[in-house]
Amino acid sequence: MASLVKANNLIIRRPALFVYKYIKQLAFDYRDALIDTGKNLVKRPIKTIFYSSNICFFIYAYRTMPSFNSYKNDLVQFRQQQILTSSLIRNKQVENYIDTIEQLLLREQIHFVDCYLFSLIIYKNQHRTNEFSYKFYENVCKYLHLKRNARIIDIGICNRWFQLNRKLQQADIFDEINNKKIAL
Repeated sequence: MASLVKANNLIIRRPALFVYKYIKQLAFDYRDALIDTGKNLVKRPIKTIFYSSNICFFIYAYRTMPSFNSYKNDLVQFRQQQILTSSLIRNKQVENYIDTIEQLLLREQIHFVDCYLFSLIIYKNQHRTNEFSYKFYENVCKYLHLKRNARIIDIGICNRWFQLNRKLQQADIFDEINNKKIAL
């Protein structure tokens, strides 16, 4: 019976007491840190506002980061709006830009990169080669392979694609000088 009490003490009570003391000390430490943080926040209100607004912005940017499907949907809406615009006032440069983007999408040369706070649409010229070193590079370094021969097409943040929206604003502005350059 005495050995059962010793085993109970060694196996159950000592570790449980250790865990209890550890959690209690951890709770006191976090409470003290929270009290000290509150005192510092009251002492420096401008710094508090600056940091809290940055944290709120980062959370908002993360939650409203656009996706590749939103880019495709915006591109489809842009094309539909362009079709409804008269050919007499259409900007030919913007029309060529949209045609190029659609062709690259069909050839699967446009890639979406998630950067947690913003999104990138990247054009990557895919080289078809039998060279072993290039295939080895792509297989081993998947996180680097978009950097090689790649170009950023658009940047998205807060549910907005900047280059696409800029082109949308210029879509119905007929610029005679630029449109004549394209025709030649």
